[in-house]
Amino acid sequence: LFSTIGKILYVANNPSDQYSDKVMILKEEYLTTAIEYLESQIPDEALFLPEKNFSASPDEKGENKIFYGAPGTGKSHRIDSLVNAINPDNVIRTVFHSETQQSDFIGCLKPYVKGKRVKYEFQPGPFSEIYKRALNKPGEEFYLVIEEINRAPAAAAFGEVFQLLDRDSNGKGVYDISAVDPMHEQWLENEISGWNKKIRMPGNLTLYATMNSSDQGVFPLDTAFKRRWTF
Repeated sequence: LFSTIGKILYVANNPSDQYSDKVMILKEEYLTTAIEYLESQIPDEALFLPEKNFSASPDEKGENKIFYGAPGTGKSHRIDSLVNAINPDNVIRTVFHSETQQSDFIGCLKPYVKGKRVKYEFQPGPFSEIYKRALNKPGEEFYLVIEEINRAPAAAAFGEVFQLLDRDSNGKGVYDISAVDPMHEQWLENEISGWNKKIRMPGNLTLYATMNSSDQGVFPLDTAFKRRWTF
């Protein structure tokens, strides 16, 4: 670190003295010049943002991507910069925590009161809801954003959906799965036009997630799960 800072100070100020990795010039004006030099080397953030036509581009390919880093390093902000031009109806956000289960993520049978009677209906989780929207509008891009993915046992929360994370070169799922239960299957059949009885990841659905890389009080991601994501 000492050597690196010394080199930056030397390159930014180009003093007449010969460079030495054992000497660091700590003059105030040298430090100021070095800071200005470093700032000038940071590209405009827009250079890193893909120019997307979010309406109905056939070139869009779904992906699974995790943004990881220490707290406060801009993970959520980075995702916001990628999806803030999207129709809000095409983005669903959820936050994983230690009690998150597959029934929370996919959906489950839940009671509700109708008049004086208690009835049960399948209530979709964030994945089922965004999956439904993506299949019903294949010409648009959809995003599921999972904050703090490693604060839950992620592989268990995904359950069978784990199998869907394998994608081909076009971003479409390689494998398919069945509905988690008969009520889930009935809900999919009612909500998705032309549903073919199998769940497969559509190419217009992208999964973004954030992961805290420095917190020790979280669940580790197993190798098989991590392999299906870009970090």
